[in-house]
Amino acid sequence: MSAESASSSQDGHDDSGHPIRMLAAFLAVYLIWGSSYLATRIGVRELPPFLFGGARFVCAGLLMLGYARWQGLRQLPTRGEWRDVGITAFFGFLIANGAGVWSLQYMPSNQSAMLNTTVPCWMVLLGAFGRRAHRPGALALAGLLLGTAGAVLLIDPWRGGGPANIMPQLVLIVGCLGWAINSMYQRTMGSRLPVASLIGWQMLAGGVMLSLLGLLCGEASHWRWQWRSLWPLAYLVVAASCVAHTSFAWLAPRTTPTLLGTYAYVNPLVATLLGWLVLGEVLGNGQWLGMLLVFAGVLLIDRARRSGR
Repeated sequence: MSAESASSSQDGHDDSGHPIRMLAAFLAVYLIWGSSYLATRIGVRELPPFLFGGARFVCAGLLMLGYARWQGLRQLPTRGEWRDVGITAFFGFLIANGAGVWSLQYMPSNQSAMLNTTVPCWMVLLGAFGRRAHRPGALALAGLLLGTAGAVLLIDPWRGGGPANIMPQLVLIVGCLGWAINSMYQRTMGSRLPVASLIGWQMLAGGVMLSLLGLLCGEASHWRWQWRSLWPLAYLVVAASCVAHTSFAWLAPRTTPTLLGTYAYVNPLVATLLGWLVLGEVLGNGQWLGMLLVFAGVLLIDRARRSGR
């Protein structure tokens, strides 16, 4: 979402007439972000979660800022932009990503990907409060109810294990709330910082926050310098954080929001397929139904949003 908010600050070159580049950018967003759940699941099996996430975003942030410097872009935010960087790093990286990496220690990657599609449901609820509050219409309420029912089925509270089994999934739901808050805040930012610089500072600040949390939790003693634990980290730094995020930022001003938003549906499907192929993850019948309900709910919410506009 940070890339989308900053995309207006890019130069005025229009590359929309290059279908091969458009296709490559969409594939990067679909496949790389979809596979990031699997890479994270493998990574947190070997490395402590908060330091894993912190190292990912510190490295990715430094790479993005280095790219911005190489391109001769403005790097230092203004005072107001520093505030925006801090707020988005807190909700988008510390809360949202922190909840994601912690919960993936205990739950399948496909289930994590499916639950992340509930973010629009949170945005409908958040939109009903505040100075600019508006009551959701019948279509949005129907989508919210469907999404909530689907999330309950995805959590699968009837499976054995009691509260210990449900807790990681509830933590992930809180992380989705954090991402929804981050997304709504970024719509009001109006930052003029070049997209590479803005993303770089957001990632760097969020990575530092996650790293500090990991150190406070005593994770340093559990860090292991082994290839099987570091290759997922390297993949997430280069591919998921830099390549896919930049592709998303490049696409934002060059395609419609509806088409760009299809990543929210494709990524969970990619994650489910890869989780099954690589880790043997499966979803129960009730969870498949929950996935369909969540997708239907998000479609209704998106339709209500476009009708309202």
